[in-house]
Amino acid sequence: MNYFTSNTNEMKREIVKFSKIMSNGLKKTDQKFICGMIYGLGASKDIKISNVARELHEDIKLNNTIERLCLHLESFDKQEIINKNKYSYIKTMLSNEVISIFDDSDIAKIYGKKFEDLDIVRDASAIKDTYVPGYHMCNAVVLSKNAKQPMPVYSKVYSCKSKGFKSTNDETYKSIDAVRKCVGKTSLMVFDRGYDDQKLFDYVLKGGDDILVRLKDNRNFIFKKVKRKLYDAYNSRKGKIKMHLKFEVEEKDVYVSYTKATLPADNRTYTLIFVYGLGKKEKFILLTNREIKESKDAIKLVRIYLDRWRIETFHRSIKTEYNYEDMRVRNLTLLNNLTNIFELLILLIVNLTEEMNNRLLSIKIIEESASLRQKVGVWITQFAIGIHTILRRSQKGIKCYFKRKIKEEILETQLSLEI
Repeated sequence: MNYFTSNTNEMKREIVKFSKIMSNGLKKTDQKFICGMIYGLGASKDIKISNVARELHEDIKLNNTIERLCLHLESFDKQEIINKNKYSYIKTMLSNEVISIFDDSDIAKIYGKKFEDLDIVRDASAIKDTYVPGYHMCNAVVLSKNAKQPMPVYSKVYSCKSKGFKSTNDETYKSIDAVRKCVGKTSLMVFDRGYDDQKLFDYVLKGGDDILVRLKDNRNFIFKKVKRKLYDAYNSRKGKIKMHLKFEVEEKDVYVSYTKATLPADNRTYTLIFVYGLGKKEKFILLTNREIKESKDAIKLVRIYLDRWRIETFHRSIKTEYNYEDMRVRNLTLLNNLTNIFELLILLIVNLTEEMNNRLLSIKIIEESASLRQKVGVWITQFAIGIHTILRRSQKGIKCYFKRKIKEEILETQLSLEI
């Protein structure tokens, strides 16, 4: 038997508790706003402000609630305080070796005409290369300690047509700086082929971090003081290290080899890792500044790079489950403010995922999602469905619950003073 009321109340308590941690140091009005937004996003399973407003069940006209949320969102300038709280929260879920992953995404606005500085982007959701109106998005995540879930550290929606825009590299550097500020120590930064750029290598390595990046085939390297094409070096080798991989739907044996090399315009010594058996058409070559002493070091780095797909699953999940591309706010300030608050809901999901084997609420959420798959890599979809199923039974929203929790805290404080 499912106890719907207790599940809903427990979920509300968790949201109120989490929102207070994220909004610590803000005014009560801002705390209530953040709490209401996290609740509305989770209950509606939708990014649109209109649907968020419906789930708040306020005793005023719906249009007034929508207008209030939009006005607060537009004037919301407390991101620095929220980031400080968010970074502290993320640090509690980091492993000793921090893995940070960077990737670009897009927000397609095929029918958009009134959005601010609308750009032309490649629609990653399309089967063929298709360019549509939209925005670029720069993302950085770090993996959690237990379940290796992507925790959003930095997300920026931007347009190349905006005043003050410098370059895509500049946006990437900002995401790297955000990760450094968040984790407070060096990390292994993982990039795909789109980031194969000497300037990026310099920026990462000068900051003291390690790099792991997949290379393009057309690069030249210096092997034993001889300049060679990377493509030729890949074809002239055979993987001597056997490696067994388990994916969600299949298992596969691949072969790995590695060698030291330098870039023509760089005096640093890198290690190149050649992987055979993952793709037929494209070569799979990784570059890292980390020293590989034995075969298990190479295997470990290949596995870390393959965890990069988690950020792609993260993008797909938020677009599918929360209709992320269907944001109706029209200017970039609102888009980014909404994105930053939406990240808090994802961070709450990651926290619940980390405890899903030991916490009853997490188990209930998975049960409510009615997921057919017992094991998945990224749990955003299952938790999004489960939280939505639990909260949609409520007819009172979160406002009265937030007030009740405040009164309880005041009473507890008074009792402690009397004692």
